[in-house]
Amino acid sequence: FGVVGLAAAGLSVVLIAMKPNRSQLEAVQYTHSFGFGASSIALFARVAGGIYTKAADVGADLVGKTELDLPEDDPRNPAVVADLVGDNVGDCCARGADLFESLSAEIIGAMILGGSLVARNVTEISSSSALNFIAFPLAVHVMDLIVSTIGVMAVRPDN
Repeated sequence: FGVVGLAAAGLSVVLIAMKPNRSQLEAVQYTHSFGFGASSIALFARVAGGIYTKAADVGADLVGKTELDLPEDDPRNPAVVADLVGDNVGDCCARGADLFESLSAEIIGAMILGGSLVARNVTEISSSSALNFIAFPLAVHVMDLIVSTIGVMAVRPDN
């Protein structure tokens, strides 16, 4: 919920911060930079997770194979725990980065489509309705978060 919530909150802040001196359509244009930043964050998170994973793996293999004569991933090697933790951290970093990037890109794309629909039909759509076309994708994902949180809280495991 945290990563997806950060994407939705970040886009909301960008739209609110860009709105004061601009029309809503002009404010939507600045979301491209948020999408580029989301892609950059995802790239660096994947790289950082991979570096952590590889460092733990190399350390475990060096100690286990060269010094203790143990096979790879032998539970008697204490560094194997660090290796498994490194694998977990790398996977979690990549998963969170992918969620943030894909959700940001999805919302931005839908907002741009809504804005272009409004821009092509300016005479037929009022300014209050124009905001609804642009904000609808963001509102849908905020409701997704709320409903998912309620669903998670409603599930109780049997003891």
